[in-house]
Amino acid sequence: MTLRLLPVLGVALLLLAGCTPYAQMQLKDNAVALQLETAQSHLEAVPLKQQHTSFISLYLTQTILKTKMDNLLVYEEAELDSNHEFRQTVARTLDIVFESFQKRAVASVGGIEAYQIVLPKRGGVLNLLVQEKGIFNLTLLYGMSNAQLKQMLVPLHAKIAPLIEKNIITLYNPDNAVLSKWDVIKVRFYPLVGRIPRPFNGL
Repeated sequence: MTLRLLPVLGVALLLLAGCTPYAQMQLKDNAVALQLETAQSHLEAVPLKQQHTSFISLYLTQTILKTKMDNLLVYEEAELDSNHEFRQTVARTLDIVFESFQKRAVASVGGIEAYQIVLPKRGGVLNLLVQEKGIFNLTLLYGMSNAQLKQMLVPLHAKIAPLIEKNIITLYNPDNAVLSKWDVIKVRFYPLVGRIPRPFNGL
């Protein structure tokens, strides 16, 4: 019995040894904070307003923040109930939610991905951080300048690809700061979200 377990234990130990450190992105003490093991960064931003929306199985919280540079950031948390899961990849979800099929991956660190997304209708490039927390939560942060994006990523020792420098979208009006376009059609019928398959216990 012990001999049979040895290969399994060996594989488990190899997987643990090769695990990538997991980063955290969260709102904390009037700032957006990123942490990866002992490395951390933050961008001071005071909440201005918050709105909640639900699409049957998906619950969306959008918080508009104001930075010391007077531009606005949007921090979005999309959370699912325990019976559903995200059906698309993170990259594909961004394409759908922001209605853009042009984006550049510029960094990846501890499960946090950084993108520059081209928004043709807006006429510019949006800097965005996204983190998938398990199968039930997707967190977005967008609206940063290039300098603010680097401020968040460099302390985590992230390797940043060359950034697009022109036409970076900065947000100043709380009334039109939210640029994501979640709706029932995308969530339920595209679908972005689907029911988790359950094992059939019948005979």
